[in-house]
Amino acid sequence: MSNEIETLVEETQKKEGISRRKVLGLGAAAAVGVVIAGCSFGGKTESTDSKATATPAAGEAAALPWKYQKLDVEAVRKAGFDNYEKGGCMYGAAAALLTELAKTPDSPWKTIPMDMFLYGAGGVAGWGTLCGAINGATAVMSMGIGVNSNLIGDFMNWYQTFPFPSTKHDEYAKFKNQVTTVANSPLCHASVSQWCDEAKATVSSDEKKDRCAKLTGDCAAYVAELMNNKLADKPDPKVTYAAEYASCMSCHNGKNSTLDNEQGKMNCISCHDDHTK
Repeated sequence: MSNEIETLVEETQKKEGISRRKVLGLGAAAAVGVVIAGCSFGGKTESTDSKATATPAAGEAAALPWKYQKLDVEAVRKAGFDNYEKGGCMYGAAAALLTELAKTPDSPWKTIPMDMFLYGAGGVAGWGTLCGAINGATAVMSMGIGVNSNLIGDFMNWYQTFPFPSTKHDEYAKFKNQVTTVANSPLCHASVSQWCDEAKATVSSDEKKDRCAKLTGDCAAYVAELMNNKLADKPDPKVTYAAEYASCMSCHNGKNSTLDNEQGKMNCISCHDDHTK
């Protein structure tokens, strides 16, 4: 775990009076809960009804998905930026959405312990895997709309093609108009490393922290928009893949592909040579 992530986790644990073991336990339990709630063993894997919230029995959590009202996208964006400092990217994105969702009357959103999202900072405890902002925002979105692969896919695809960070935080950010980079990947490692190289900044620098705080807010805001669109019964976006690697999928990805020997939908060319050329 990097020094930055370690410090964030320790500071939040001290403020909330929660042990590391409890944090990890909450994270694991919640992860299992989200998966079980979104899937059944009868083959149905998606739920998109954001309005139906079953009344739980005494001592039981309300069944997912949970009802919610329209979200203030810009309030979510600002909250994502602010909460990054408290616990990193996953915590920041999840806390931003949960704070806004908790305004829904007679809903269980306030019952979610935000500290369960601490583990995802820096791509899961600093390992540079799935960006924590994606991890946290997607978990919360799934609680409200179910495990919708179209919306999740749209979010993931948007992340790997968006030039982070946006300038929508510059009114209150320490560093204005920062260098932007396109990760071509949903991985923290690719996103942060490319930006640091382009910006001539270190991973532990204040410039990088400001950049990742902005990214966190941008991701939370994008998911807030997706949730608002779902609430308004707008059709799900159709996920399309960049031409530079779309052809790879027809050969390697899925039971209808030629080889069916690869799992994943991220940009292949960012790590692999294009063997068709």
